[in-house]
Amino acid sequence: MFRHIASVAIIAATTLTALPAAATTIGYVDTAKVLLSYSGAKNAQGQMAQELQAYQKAFMDRQKKIAEAQKAGKPAAEIQKMTEAYEKELAPMKSRAMSLEQRLSGDVKTKIEGKITAIAKARKLDYVLDKAAMLFGGVDITADVIAALK
Repeated sequence: MFRHIASVAIIAATTLTALPAAATTIGYVDTAKVLLSYSGAKNAQGQMAQELQAYQKAFMDRQKKIAEAQKAGKPAAEIQKMTEAYEKELAPMKSRAMSLEQRLSGDVKTKIEGKITAIAKARKLDYVLDKAAMLFGGVDITADVIAALK
């Protein structure tokens, strides 16, 4: 009985090891490096910074006016009305800044992911991970992605 089980185990072990293992090819990208070298990301960041700076300036101007009203001894109800009016004034500007950030970030992400996908297909990679998720091994396609984005 023991010999029969041992024979089956040996046959199973040799059969399983004889099967060809499916080769999985994994690539990785240093996304931080890609973002730093991609001019489209730099342009998007510049546009977002300008929009945010304009919003912050307008916000600080309103804050200054509220502080002046408080110093002048204006009633709390009047200051509350000023605050609400300023918030209403700034809401479209804030919304525009947030929309711009979402749109530009999405555009940059789509462009980078498209290049990564094309390179992965060309190099026959099954998976592509971020460099931070890769402990060892894999094919570095960062330079290819940077070159494709130029």
